[in-house]
Amino acid sequence: MRMKMFAAESLEAAKAMIFAEMGEDAIILSEREVPGGVEVRAATDKLGGGMVPSEPRFVTRLNRTNGAPRPQENPLRNRVRDALTWHGAPLRFAERVADAGIPVCAKSSDPTDIMAAGLDAMISCDPIAARPRRDILLVGPPGHGRTATAAKLTRRAAVADTRILPVAADLDATAGGAQLAAYLELEQDQIRVARTPDDLFNMLRTAREDGERCVIDLPAIVPFDQEDMASLKDLIAVIDAEPVLVISAEGHPEDLADAARAFADAGVKRAIISKLDVTRRRGGVVAALASAGISFAHLGVTPFIGGGLVPATPARLSKILLEEASVDFALRGAA
Repeated sequence: MRMKMFAAESLEAAKAMIFAEMGEDAIILSEREVPGGVEVRAATDKLGGGMVPSEPRFVTRLNRTNGAPRPQENPLRNRVRDALTWHGAPLRFAERVADAGIPVCAKSSDPTDIMAAGLDAMISCDPIAARPRRDILLVGPPGHGRTATAAKLTRRAAVADTRILPVAADLDATAGGAQLAAYLELEQDQIRVARTPDDLFNMLRTAREDGERCVIDLPAIVPFDQEDMASLKDLIAVIDAEPVLVISAEGHPEDLADAARAFADAGVKRAIISKLDVTRRRGGVVAALASAGISFAHLGVTPFIGGGLVPATPARLSKILLEEASVDFALRGAA
């Protein structure tokens, strides 16, 4: 089902717009009066799913009461809020993003610009360099794509004419080295495997002496398991590597928020969002990282190892959430 909000001077005018655009089978979901007219939400099954369409490309400016101008409710602001809530973001977060983007309404009638401005006020973006200053320790819950992300970072470095060593920290004996090898046919000779913490420390010491940088694929960590999180904190305290969270866009928004906060408490400052290409509702993970104060580093927008990561920016997130991003835009900067 596809939904859209229509704004018009009267209910009859709004219905005429709805039936003209959506067809006679459109269903009226709600209607309400706003200063200067009405807003009517309608839906249809015929326009396809997964997309949150645009509001009317205009802004209702002012309503004069006793000669004093008063801002009217803004359909574009509502479009941003509704898109975020449709994507699973908590209402409070959606309202804050929409309100933060309102000043842009005077310059643009494009909801993607408004959402981008709102997100820019709420989140920070900090991509990882192709050759990072410190070794990278990838952490995250089971099934969120750490190994694929380690491979993507390795391939990304190669494309940038540098290199990093992918290290499978196979501390749970799950054949992490074989999993990395399955992804990295071109970088087989760079893969390192550590089967114990001592192996890992020695391997990193040797790599640093040789001037190498490493991306370490750590075993899965359950953020709600106190022992797992205590072990992670101990490892972060003794290893000179930056912990970077790999978190899938899939999952319940509150679970994602709880997980993000747990990893933030362990010292995580940046995150890579995975599985954006297979997830329909993506707002929960955005709100989760924002609430935990974790910066957005990269977005996983394709399953491919080459070109599988793009730098996170408010503009790119906005277009992805409003589903108005072209393939070229979504992949711009991919490596």
